[in-house]
Amino acid sequence: MFVGIDDTDSPNGMCTTFICKMIMDELPPSCHIIDFPRLIRLNPNIPYKTRGNGALSFEVAGDPNIVVQKAKEIIKRYVVMHPNTNPGIVILEDDVPIILNEFYEHALHDHVAIEEAHSLAKELGARSLIYGNGRGLIGALASIGAVLPDFTYELIAYRLPENIGKKRAIDKESVKKLDRKYYPLIFDSYDWHNDYLAIAPNAPCPVLYGLRGNDWRMLQKASEMIISEPVFKSQIFLTNQATDAHIKDMPLGQLEEYMSVHSRAKVSGEPHYEHKGHVFFTIEDDTGEMICAAYEPTKEFRNIVSQLIPGDEIEVWGGVKATDYGMTLNLEKIKIVDLVPIYANIVPLCCGRKMNSVGREKGYRCKQCGIRIDQSDVSKRKVERASKLGLYEVPVIARRHLAKPISRI
Repeated sequence: MFVGIDDTDSPNGMCTTFICKMIMDELPPSCHIIDFPRLIRLNPNIPYKTRGNGALSFEVAGDPNIVVQKAKEIIKRYVVMHPNTNPGIVILEDDVPIILNEFYEHALHDHVAIEEAHSLAKELGARSLIYGNGRGLIGALASIGAVLPDFTYELIAYRLPENIGKKRAIDKESVKKLDRKYYPLIFDSYDWHNDYLAIAPNAPCPVLYGLRGNDWRMLQKASEMIISEPVFKSQIFLTNQATDAHIKDMPLGQLEEYMSVHSRAKVSGEPHYEHKGHVFFTIEDDTGEMICAAYEPTKEFRNIVSQLIPGDEIEVWGGVKATDYGMTLNLEKIKIVDLVPIYANIVPLCCGRKMNSVGREKGYRCKQCGIRIDQSDVSKRKVERASKLGLYEVPVIARRHLAKPISRI
């Protein structure tokens, strides 16, 4: 059977991965866990998502009634209820049907109504545990239905109960040493440019740290390098993180709110800084136009964006959201495909010295003898652009869970 879990965390604490871990650990020997549990990230643009919009699932052989009872016990014992916490647990005793695979794709790319999840659970004959408004049912179903043509692993270490809520004790130098040794096979551990420890969350949850990589054995070995407070438990999850699973190839004219897309276009508006250090510019293709944004948390990525000029040909990856500026594509990656050449005037000489400009693009005049040269006769030189062709990404400090780092491309 398959068990799906979602929306058990809140601003006050807890983590759905921990709930999943505790359910699995406390099942009796008669219930056998099959393979790794799965941490499945869903649409990152949904406004009422839980942190990271992650749902969990695992496969288990055993008595469904025992699993249901244990899930109820763990929810009651650990979940910190909050108005925005709406846990959902699904137990599917049959094989995963195509309709559930399609529901995962729907939850990954679109906005899903709670009613859709209720209807699907009923159609599948799945057993459900619903709390609050039942929104957790969406992720619980989607995580079971997830198909992963590309995947990564995450090793999550959990804190001792008495340490939850206190400042995390993780030796930064040990993580830097780990990153130097294992990157890029283990990635998004440390942001060198911004001196940011990326393995540790900021929330008051049970997670001590999470290591992400392509090989679960390597994660186990690398975790031994981390010097930290005592670890209560740890678990390796199979995930769709760092895969760009949320991205669809779309022309600009078809973009809608909540989508995550990849589009090819030309810069149509000069990049400019707004308040708080955000950078905005517009792009266009044959189907429409879109505002692009590189927000302040993307740090040095804004320097790349700000050097673009109208006419530059680029590819963009990001999520579409409605903002005060209109429908906006929040950038995750950008590829500079072609650059518009820039030319500067070669100031002509006369009477042994440089001639004076008579106005922008109006030519030059010799102050000594009065001879004038029209702009059309002025020679030009090509100016080297600060921008360079290539693929660029936001730094680790600003990277979304699903965004595929360049190191994996």
